[in-house]
Amino acid sequence: MKTLLQALLLSALLCMAPARGAELFPFVLPWDDASANLTNLAAWNAKPAGKSGFVTRCGSHLCVGSERIRFLGVNIVFGSVAPDHATADKLAARMARFGINIVRFHHMDSSPVPRGLLQKDMRTLDADMLERLDYFIAALKREGIYSNLNLHVGRKYPGFKDWGEPTPKYWKGVDNFFPPMIEMQREFARDLLLHRNPYTGNRYVDEPAVALIEINNENGLLREWRVGGLNDMSEPYRGELQQQWQRWLRARYKDSAALRAAWGLREEPLGAEMLAGAANVKGGESGWNLQLVGGAQAALAQAADGSLTLAMQAPGKESWHTQLHQSRLAFKADQPYTLSFRARADRPLKIALQAMQAHAPWQHLWAQSIEIGTGWRDYRFSFAPSQGDEMARLTLGGLGLGTGQLQIQSASLRPGGVLGLQAGELLEAGTVAILGSDELMSRTREQQRDWVQFLWDAESAYWTGFQRFLKTDLGARPLILGTQVSYSPAPIQGQLDVVDGHAYWQHPNFPGKPWDIDNWKIANTPMAGLDGAGTLADLALRRYPGKPFIVTEYNHSNPSHYQGEALPLAAAYGALQDWDGLFLYSYGAHDGKWDSGMIDRFFDSHANPVKMASFIAAAALFRRGDIATARPENDPLPAQSVWIDSLRATYKMPAADLLGAPRNASLARQVSIATPAGPALPLPVKSDTGELLWGVDGVQGKTVVIDSPRSKGLIGARLGKAYDANGIELELLGARNDWGVLLATLIEGRDFTGPGRVLISALGQVENTGQRWLDEKKTTVGRNFGSAPTVVEGLAARVRLPVAASRVRAWALDERGNRREEIRVTGRERATLEIGEGWRTLWYEIEIK
Repeated sequence: MKTLLQALLLSALLCMAPARGAELFPFVLPWDDASANLTNLAAWNAKPAGKSGFVTRCGSHLCVGSERIRFLGVNIVFGSVAPDHATADKLAARMARFGINIVRFHHMDSSPVPRGLLQKDMRTLDADMLERLDYFIAALKREGIYSNLNLHVGRKYPGFKDWGEPTPKYWKGVDNFFPPMIEMQREFARDLLLHRNPYTGNRYVDEPAVALIEINNENGLLREWRVGGLNDMSEPYRGELQQQWQRWLRARYKDSAALRAAWGLREEPLGAEMLAGAANVKGGESGWNLQLVGGAQAALAQAADGSLTLAMQAPGKESWHTQLHQSRLAFKADQPYTLSFRARADRPLKIALQAMQAHAPWQHLWAQSIEIGTGWRDYRFSFAPSQGDEMARLTLGGLGLGTGQLQIQSASLRPGGVLGLQAGELLEAGTVAILGSDELMSRTREQQRDWVQFLWDAESAYWTGFQRFLKTDLGARPLILGTQVSYSPAPIQGQLDVVDGHAYWQHPNFPGKPWDIDNWKIANTPMAGLDGAGTLADLALRRYPGKPFIVTEYNHSNPSHYQGEALPLAAAYGALQDWDGLFLYSYGAHDGKWDSGMIDRFFDSHANPVKMASFIAAAALFRRGDIATARPENDPLPAQSVWIDSLRATYKMPAADLLGAPRNASLARQVSIATPAGPALPLPVKSDTGELLWGVDGVQGKTVVIDSPRSKGLIGARLGKAYDANGIELELLGARNDWGVLLATLIEGRDFTGPGRVLISALGQVENTGQRWLDEKKTTVGRNFGSAPTVVEGLAARVRLPVAASRVRAWALDERGNRREEIRVTGRERATLEIGEGWRTLWYEIEIK
């Protein structure tokens, strides 16, 4: 008997042992499983989808019939949009099991078959792929899962010649104003949406299980212009935009005289020289300084006549890793300045000229890209900074990725200069120039405003015109959304049925070529408890009040140690903000290998056991409404002129925080683009509902607390003590990173006093077998993502319930969510459950009798 008791005690101690440094163990959720157990939420979906009619707008939210609906979804991408029939049935059943009630069909147009719906001509829908898509949508419908159909995502329209680097990817911005591309978008829409699905009997324009039609993903004329994507635009695109600009001007001004009077001419005499002539080769406070970062190697020499020679010997990892600058400069907003110099290079170079802050946040006050040839040339620029700064600098950058020699003579920067219409610009002749983003500050403020207003009007006409085409010409009955508010101003998108946002916490950064799997990194730090609210503030402060708001792409990227926080945080605060939809990007299996048992690089979710296990709690928090909605705002929207000036002066798509709203306000109450300026909110921040607390101090960081009647949780750093969530005590005892996600979700029952059943989710580190970090900070694995099976950590934690232990039983669950092994519950008046690595699972079931 003594030996048996010792063995039982040892077993219990192993199961409760802190997981810090513990070995990861295999845990693979079957790709085709829909087991009927506590983790199956399929009954939450009304079946079939659309049985009560189309999804409609009811005020500022989404409804089906008279009932409010919130969407929790995933993205299906590329060839995975068209699985075979058997696979489609299994995928639909599994998605419903995890509480998913909508699928966004994305990147259907980006590649030819078998990775997309289009044939090799990139215009004709492939009959076989379309048939499989039809069946998949019908299978989802049977499981109560709606669809969101995307019309343009990644197709490079055939037959159009680009202008080399940097032609915008997927023709972003250009396809907002270039009529032949718009017509090609409409052709695709006609072919897809007027097609009749043989498995539902409906055309997609008439299909109630299609909740949303999305016009053009992550696309916007204003945004693409602002980031410089249209600066080097060639014909016929430049000519088309020029014609539209002239028509806009003629509708506004009688003649060139009226135009000149409205825009004015700013001319001021040149003042004293601002630049120091000396070069500080090793860096200093004045004169020219050479800055090298990221392994870049270069030498700066100065001749007796003051001319500079920059010899670039080895590139760095990003364009700014080699740059020349002069600091100790002061600029005044809207004051003309004139920069001039003479330059040549041993090979053609493109350099970035910037007047910028010499301190965080390093904002640009003026910027322009120029090309330096092999022959001597004089350069002269007049500009007016977008804002003033007493601690600024002039930078010659963009040199960090190349080698060669650059020579500069007679550099001068002086206050004064001429701003306004240039010689030969006449309204009657149609020669008033379109402006690249790097030319804007050489014009008067009035001209800048007119140019941005023109782009605003052109972009608005594209989105509203395409919505009108879908609804009037095609007769589409699903709701229409345009694009995302980080790519297009929220007031423009607010003219459509639904407003959308995208956000990623620590999206992988590619310092060289885009999506170079050998050269990328992530920051690998948690978001929970962060001052400034991370992606949640980015989204919430761009919401357009009065319209449904959804987030069709969200993720915290693999291989971060902190992926388990993604859905619980977004779901909890999305519910607080009263959003209408949340989609994880993406479900995965781009190549159709659904049974791989491993995470496919950055965004795969279907084979990520931590991400998938978190769906259950997220569905309760968001869909079921376990987190109460915060009180709404009634603040007036900023005038359109405020948005125009913000776009004129900054490189970011405007949001309320750029206009002074405190970012942490998104943690306390409902916010939007109308949220007014106000003082910062210090951490911790409690929601006005009292159910969420952001920024509690922990052992090595901060934590978010969830405390609602049916959901409890700790997300973030180990607190070092138990947290009492209104009678439910939660304590993270140990984890590999002193960090974890511990969630208690009441699946059945009224409250935690029972009777009922509770799901405990304990989510920590996850990766593939054999994943290998390449640096000490664990920011990249290169292509070493490992192989099957996925492995996870088992958090050590303690949960106490306000009921006697005699009323409680508990089990560790297997990969299908079935009861695998019963766990001893201790305590008398307060039932206590201790979990740990020894149970080799992510989730547990508690039954309260």
